[in-house]
Amino acid sequence: MGIKSFLIKKALQAKGVSKDQAEMIAEKLSANPALAEKLKVLQDNKEVKELFEKIQKEMEEKTKSGMPEQYAMVAVMTKYKSDIAKYREELAPLMELMMGAK
Repeated sequence: MGIKSFLIKKALQAKGVSKDQAEMIAEKLSANPALAEKLKVLQDNKEVKELFEKIQKEMEEKTKSGMPEQYAMVAVMTKYKSDIAKYREELAPLMELMMGAK
């Protein structure tokens, strides 16, 4: 594993991603540098970034109030379904990465 993959893996784990998922994501990014570039462009999209910040905040609020994490995720994602669909093309690289990490 290269230093870049190692750092990606550790950063993901620090954000709460499981060791196996972090390893798979790091490997996928190392194998596909174009995907990493697409994700950088996504990060620069102000509207998408704000959307994900709202989603994360609401999920955290629901889990702190006692709702299981999976239910909180479904509830919040359902609420923002139309916003997520609006950015479907921009989110495609992220979805590709996440589908491979399951």
